[in-house]
Amino acid sequence: MMDDRMEITRTMQIGPEGLKRVQVREWTVEVVSGPDKGKKFTTQAALLRVGSDPASDLVLSDPTVSRRHVELERTAQGFVLRDLGSRNGTLVDGRQVMQVVLQPGDKLQLGKTKLALKQDARTTEVEVTGGADAFGALVGTSEKMRLVFAQLRSIAREDMNLLLEGETGTGKELAARAVHQHSMRRHGPFKVVDCNLITEEKAERELFGSLRGGEEEEKGARGVFEAAQGGTLFLDEVGELPLSLQPKLLRVLESREVPSLDGAPVAVDVRVIASTHRNLEEDVRQGRFRADLYYRLAVARVRLPPLRTRREDIPVLSQELLRGLKASFELTSQTLALFEGYDWPGNVRELRNVLERGALMQETGNSSWLDFMAQPQRQSQGAPSTSVAALVTGMPYHEAKDRVVADFERLYFAEIMRQANFDMKAAEQKTGLSMQSLYRLLKKNGLRLKDLKNAEGLDR
Repeated sequence: MMDDRMEITRTMQIGPEGLKRVQVREWTVEVVSGPDKGKKFTTQAALLRVGSDPASDLVLSDPTVSRRHVELERTAQGFVLRDLGSRNGTLVDGRQVMQVVLQPGDKLQLGKTKLALKQDARTTEVEVTGGADAFGALVGTSEKMRLVFAQLRSIAREDMNLLLEGETGTGKELAARAVHQHSMRRHGPFKVVDCNLITEEKAERELFGSLRGGEEEEKGARGVFEAAQGGTLFLDEVGELPLSLQPKLLRVLESREVPSLDGAPVAVDVRVIASTHRNLEEDVRQGRFRADLYYRLAVARVRLPPLRTRREDIPVLSQELLRGLKASFELTSQTLALFEGYDWPGNVRELRNVLERGALMQETGNSSWLDFMAQPQRQSQGAPSTSVAALVTGMPYHEAKDRVVADFERLYFAEIMRQANFDMKAAEQKTGLSMQSLYRLLKKNGLRLKDLKNAEGLDR
């Protein structure tokens, strides 16, 4: 019989629509000895990351702790601890482990830091519709995703700001669009600001509009807040917003006004949804992000789980992605087994890219596409395994050209970033492209620096 302490949920069927009330417990990882003694992180989510990287959930200052040291996943059997290839290893009861199941009360050693696992006896009740396997373009049949759908559906009904957290590629923009589509603002515009690309020089004009025009800009041009009037503004990767711009954004959020040409402020009626892959609470503690802005943005918070913690979603998710790609090949049991055995550091975005490349290779009769998909990051370091002649065979000219160019861009920019040691200035010089064009092409091809670094193991 399973220990009561590890009970995660209790469900009760209600009504003909399959509504469930799910009891979710909070759990905590606390530092009991070491430089950060007393520090802790509490969550209801299934996954918690520990390391010295600011993007970790529990960020440690211990120099003997790796950037990505361990992750802990709560399951029905206990807390699954996985060492992420740390320099100094992870110890449980004095023995080094790579993966082990822990229970509440157990302790683990990371360098000079000792951590303890705790689980709260109290529960929070969440309603989940048993048959709902999608919310907008988000898809999943796992209980983790159904809990996320329930949270997002509830928040969509309330006109509050929302912070979406999660690793790169987990679908934060899709979640934002789904919340917009299910809200009272669904008939209004949905505008996106990529905070990775915004510059201090142009931020005032892009966000709030220009008060006086020069030769290269329209006089009195509207900013994105005015353009999103009556709808939703999505601030993608808000943690990357320069510190100098944060007070200006906070001022607009508090006053709900932007300046105008005649000096009279213009009222803006906008719901703000922000996303981040960073640990903004830690950034607040370190002075990298304003606390007052964080609390304005995080009125509600939802974390999207990484794909490796919901592998049961891979079959239905893959089928949905293939429909979107208009690809006709069948996912065999061999393919799905391959997918479910891979950790997907780039999450759903990486799965989509792999499916797209796999579909292309199968269309051209290449029998090694399964191997290609098993090691996508290794394949991208070398030349494509399919020749140009093979690619054009049996395909219309324009379609073949588009697919070859798309595959070339992914391979080219992935390799360029590795050669440039992931430095954008160096990549700019190598490619001869402007910084803005380089960012745009990286984003277009689903290439994030964090994903590429993870694939190389450079951030461990």
